[in-house]
Amino acid sequence: MAGGLALLTACSPPTAGGQNTRTDDGGPITLTFWTNLTVKTQAAAVQRQAEKCATDQDDVTISFEAVPFDSMYPKMVTGFKAGNGPDIMNTIEGGVAAAQAGDFIVPVDDVVDRHGRDDFIPSYLRAVSKDDKTWAVPDWALHQEVWYRKDLFQAKGIAIPRSWPELLAAAKQLDDPAAGVRGFAVPMGSALVAPQTYYQFLYANGVHTFDPKTGEYALDRDRAKAIEATRFMLDLYAAASPPESRTWSWNDFRTSFAQGKLAMVLDFGAVVGLAAEQNPQMLDKMSVFPLPGPNEATTPRGSIGGGYFYMVGKSNDRREQAAKTLVQCMMQPDLAAERVNTRPVFALPATNSAAASPTYTGNETVLRFNTEIQTIRERILPEWYRYGMEAGLNQLAGKIEATTFVGDQLQSAAAGTITPEQAFDAINAEMKRLANVS
Repeated sequence: MAGGLALLTACSPPTAGGQNTRTDDGGPITLTFWTNLTVKTQAAAVQRQAEKCATDQDDVTISFEAVPFDSMYPKMVTGFKAGNGPDIMNTIEGGVAAAQAGDFIVPVDDVVDRHGRDDFIPSYLRAVSKDDKTWAVPDWALHQEVWYRKDLFQAKGIAIPRSWPELLAAAKQLDDPAAGVRGFAVPMGSALVAPQTYYQFLYANGVHTFDPKTGEYALDRDRAKAIEATRFMLDLYAAASPPESRTWSWNDFRTSFAQGKLAMVLDFGAVVGLAAEQNPQMLDKMSVFPLPGPNEATTPRGSIGGGYFYMVGKSNDRREQAAKTLVQCMMQPDLAAERVNTRPVFALPATNSAAASPTYTGNETVLRFNTEIQTIRERILPEWYRYGMEAGLNQLAGKIEATTFVGDQLQSAAAGTITPEQAFDAINAEMKRLANVS
């Protein structure tokens, strides 16, 4: 997993109507708790807190399991249909979309309201909303922005770019292959990386898969803008990105930035943890700015992001209430902050109370990157989208991540075998097919 988002296997959509079939015998309850966080420190923190919160209820315990992303979707569907799916699952919004489409989970508006709806970053509640209901409780936030070498910017007297021409000019000025530094990485690895990169430029130009307000298909609503974004991304690649970045994965570009080989890169903040491990001297040289739009007068309408959420499986009233009570306990500010701190900067609190918690603000990495975190919270998190989920829960995000059509077309365009127009038209055609849009 990287960028907080991972591949859902290309299974058929779940059949509506599936659910846990557990009956209430009135006895003790063992809640099945799954998380997609398989990194030991993260999973251990979630398990420890869940077990502690379970003890606050009489006769409630948990059975905990860390479920890898590559097996999550089929395991979840099979479990729910067999009547033994998770009572609580900590997963990304794509997992929530799949579970909601299968009628496997229950709304959690009561949990959100008891905690305090105003405490949550609104965009994270919108991401898991459908049919005027909230289907999961936001836990922590993911985000994507430009991470840059502020020392190189300062040395060359470059101001933060406020338009695409300024960004391209800065990338060219910083590009110095002879010195081993490239200006701006544009990674296009077919699996996952390419759509995450591509949609940053689409959103920066006001292009969405679905209209955020109406839910109507909108990727080709303004074809000229979509092609403009496609062409600029490819121009940036040709001007200042390593040729091999056409097939780069997350680890490739993050490692290159952490090792000082890139002046700028789009990332979710994972470069912080990587630099801390591989090249600590880089930490003081890093900062962030939002990817600008095509001109200074354009305010980018959205950024690609994501998050982790708690959903509650459908079972019976008493189990569901026990699960909701446990989730509400885990949303206590200090506990939420402790989970975020297992991967600071990469993960940001989805609640204001956790962001203000001494547990969070006292973290060494949070203190070090306080300025960057404030930029992200104020300028990135208020308006972020996940491709295919701009208007709320939608399984299209999982379909995009389970295939490589976006990356395949962009790689061909970067290699010069097709034009940017041809790349977009092919991507749009496949997107419409997957979204079942005529």
